[in-house]
Amino acid sequence: MSSTILVINKKKKGVLQGLIYREHPHLKVINCEKIGDAEYHILTDDIDMILMTMHERSQEALFFIQHTLEKYPAKKVILVSNQDELGNTLTALTELPPEHLLSILASNDLSAEAARSPCKFPEPATSIARHSPSSLFYVKGLIGESPEMQKLKKLLVKIAPTGTTILIQGESGTGKEVIARAIHAQSARSNEAFIPVDCAAINDSIIESELFGHSKGAFTGADRNTLGMIRAADKGTLFLDEIAELPLSMQAKLLRTLQERAVKPVGETKIYPVNIRIIAATNCNLTEAVKKGTFRQDLYYRLNAITIFAPPLREQRFDIPLLCNYFIDKLVKEGYPPKQFSENAMNALLAFDWPGNIRELENVVRGAITISHGDIMERDSLSFDHYQAIDGESVSNPQAASIASHEKDAIRKALNQTTGNRRAAAKLLGISEATLYRRLKIYNV
Repeated sequence: MSSTILVINKKKKGVLQGLIYREHPHLKVINCEKIGDAEYHILTDDIDMILMTMHERSQEALFFIQHTLEKYPAKKVILVSNQDELGNTLTALTELPPEHLLSILASNDLSAEAARSPCKFPEPATSIARHSPSSLFYVKGLIGESPEMQKLKKLLVKIAPTGTTILIQGESGTGKEVIARAIHAQSARSNEAFIPVDCAAINDSIIESELFGHSKGAFTGADRNTLGMIRAADKGTLFLDEIAELPLSMQAKLLRTLQERAVKPVGETKIYPVNIRIIAATNCNLTEAVKKGTFRQDLYYRLNAITIFAPPLREQRFDIPLLCNYFIDKLVKEGYPPKQFSENAMNALLAFDWPGNIRELENVVRGAITISHGDIMERDSLSFDHYQAIDGESVSNPQAASIASHEKDAIRKALNQTTGNRRAAAKLLGISEATLYRRLKIYNV
């Protein structure tokens, strides 16, 4: 993993990047021309240093620097200006609190300053301790600054380096895999494999060989040796999603693997040691599953060393605008035109209950950017209005009827692709399982 510099430069785009690439080719450089874009990258990317040109005494720039250092005191900022402007830059800095000046270097010579800079760009994999709990934006993939998300990020900072087995609980679509990947990225195993396994999507007849591997000739069709997902994750992280769907027979074998840190492939007598961290996730109440006898109590206790609860989107509405911007930026990179939501549309997004959580929000944003006209996405481009309408009486909007037709086709394709597995189909569609069941009843699929 390379370190990252955020360059904020309103003039001569590309000059600073070229200098950095020539002198330090291992670094990742993100360029911004606007303060607003810089704020977004600081929130969503793992920024090690901010490099900012000062062409004038800009109040906006000073406010940005002060706000950034108040929120993320571990950051380093280098201000660059030419000889004529350096005096104005230094004068402007006197308006900042003295404690912030310790994190700022002002210079008219970038090469010399970079050489003297106390920030040596340590590799994240070998310097996890450099992050402070107050510097929360670096937890990659976790977008948001709501109290719920801040609490979650602080917890991740503490538990990621430990190597302890973790259980993530939460509703469908709350980003449990994103949380698992964030934990892996902040751990000492970050340079090793992260292997996700959807326990609900694997057929019961092959799940043993998929997890534990098999030898050639172990069963009909086994024409070669396979490692299995557990051994593939050796030295890394194994993420077991929908762990409650794992058959009882496989639960017993997984428990043995956790206890002995070893795997015996199907058809072999040899046992292979493994060094893995296991993160499991479920949207079910495992305590109730244990009472019903569908989940082993001893495995539950083994997995439940640390439990994380992924908050539903309705409890972190404050983060919806940030998430929308993140998804729009992601879609623009896929080739969609850049757009933004109108005030009415954003108010509707904030008021909705989001039964499908963040996954549903992403699909609503994708739908809105696809069907809307112009640069502004209005309220009528939001497909959840259609959901509420068809759950009630009828659909009179022709645009909504068209969406319903496409949705019906998408559900059929997803069911075919997952061989009728409704849980897996719901995940593929980006909706909750309950929403899928309602759609199946409405569309008579």
